[in-house]
Order: sequence, then C-alpha cells, then structure tokens
Amino acid sequence: MEDKEIKTPSYMKNVPFFFIAALFAPVAMLLVFLNWNKLTSQMRSNHLTFSILMTLLYISKILPDGTFKTVFSALTITLIIFVTYIFFGGGRKK
Repeated sequence: MEDKEIKTPSYMKNVPFFFIAALFAPVAMLLVFLNWNKLTSQMRSNHLTFSILMTLLYISKILPDGTFKTVFSALTITLIIFVTYIFFGGGRKK
C-alpha cells in the first residue's frame, strides 16, 4: 500500500500565512490548530509562535487594560501547558 502524503494547504505556506497572521491574528492561530496534522513539526512551532505573538499584539491594542491582563495571563498559562505537553512527547507511546 502506498502512504498518502498529506499536502500542506497553500495558505499555510510561510509567506501567505504571515500575511494572514499580520492582518487577522486570531484567525491565524485557529488555522494552525485546524491544520495541525498537515504541518511539519518545524512549521507548527514557527506558525504557532508567530500567531501567538501577533495575537498578543492584536489583543493589546483592542482590549481595555484590565481585560488585557486577564487574557494575557490565560494565554500565557495555556502556552506553558502546551509547550510542556509537546516537550514531554505529546502523549505518544514510544
């Protein structure tokens, strides 16, 4: 049997994705999670990091100060848990 190679969507390539992230930061983060299995591990980490940074910039300009602190804390905790999960193997049995 032939293994089917999963093709990366054109909008998830580096240049189009970075334009999407710059213009619509929260949508870019959603796209990373929706296309998680189609991306290589290097693309995942690059795209996720860039989309998180752009989302934080996006949030900091729109939300009031009190709300920003709450959202920033929640995103930071989520990011720490996510990175820890990946560091310890992502739940895969070896």
